[in-house]
Amino acid sequence: MPTDRADQDPDLAAHARTYHRFMLGLKWIAIHTASVLAFLIVAFATPAGIISGVLAGIVVFGAGIFAMTHGLAHSSEAELPSSESDAIA
Repeated sequence: MPTDRADQDPDLAAHARTYHRFMLGLKWIAIHTASVLAFLIVAFATPAGIISGVLAGIVVFGAGIFAMTHGLAHSSEAELPSSESDAIA
């Protein structure tokens, strides 16, 4: 039965946690950037106006929050065993 190398080496487990947190931060930065871009484009590059731009930014941000709370917050890598993640967190 193959074992996960992160279970054997604490440095690999720490790296996996750091990578996961970095990716979560990157996803949140992308959501905020998309919201600001939606606001700027709708508000200033179309005749829709500022209020429509704010609404577009809110809609994009809401879609990002929905995505993060429904599966996008998980990385594609296997989760750490609960004993390791509880001990370090």
